[in-house]
Amino acid sequence: MLLGAQIAGYRHAVWLCLILLRCSLSHASEGEWEHELDPYYTNIAYFKNLDDSPIPELGQVSEIQVYKDLFYRSYVPRFFLIEASINPMPLLGVYLKSEEGQGVYEDMKLTQELNLVEVATAGFEEPYAVSLFLGNMVKYDALDGSGTKSKGFMGYLASYGHLHIRKNKFVDDRWGEFEWKIKGDQKLEDRDLSWSFRVGLKIHDNPYITDEFYVAIKRERIQKTGDVFSWVQNGGIEFKLRLDKDSGQTIGQQLIVDKKIPITSKDWVLSLGIGFIRDTFRKYSGPLSTGENTTSFVLRPSLNF
Repeated sequence: MLLGAQIAGYRHAVWLCLILLRCSLSHASEGEWEHELDPYYTNIAYFKNLDDSPIPELGQVSEIQVYKDLFYRSYVPRFFLIEASINPMPLLGVYLKSEEGQGVYEDMKLTQELNLVEVATAGFEEPYAVSLFLGNMVKYDALDGSGTKSKGFMGYLASYGHLHIRKNKFVDDRWGEFEWKIKGDQKLEDRDLSWSFRVGLKIHDNPYITDEFYVAIKRERIQKTGDVFSWVQNGGIEFKLRLDKDSGQTIGQQLIVDKKIPITSKDWVLSLGIGFIRDTFRKYSGPLSTGENTTSFVLRPSLNF
């Protein structure tokens, strides 16, 4: 019952945020709504220029030129985005480990230290987030002359939530995250590229969870007409380094290599991420600490459509 009450609490918080967002923007000048459906990260977002001017279009430019243009525009934010997100698979992991899960979690144990539920949900420490982004966005054309539009973002992101997930269990924790990030995509006739780079600070209300600085890089490529077995043409990589805010010492690293399998007949992409997450003994303290470094294996299946 406790798990059900917690889930209901944050679910209502997310939906209330969406309702208020809709109401507050109902009389605003036209912006754009976007959403993403993914087993690990599902979100809905509204974005718009602050000064009602159109989003700059750069024409046919290279990826490096996009970065340069965004950097020169980043001093005064001209664009905002409000997003509500939820992480379905990590939530399922919490449910399966709870009493309501009726022992499914125990049935998924391969060894005393290896559980398939933990393997499939590792790396997500919050069940939901509400975020505000201030920065700049540009649109640009593909260099191959296909006429497809791509987007680039650069700016500042603030996120908030009130629960933390540790080994598929909820921990009470009001947390805030603040970061500078650059992200974008490049849609060509025969392939899609996406990338992001971010540096940030995450602080926790729970005294047993270490506040941290972090650096994160992610890049993905999907080439539907390319070699489906090639990790270069159809794959991705994600890396994150975490440092103790006070001491600067390492509290964790994360590396995930992603294999993409395009299903061209349905315009779907099947993904399988494989990697590891290492947490040092400094990440948690008190009753949350194990007193030793831990390394978790990650196996992350996903289907995008």
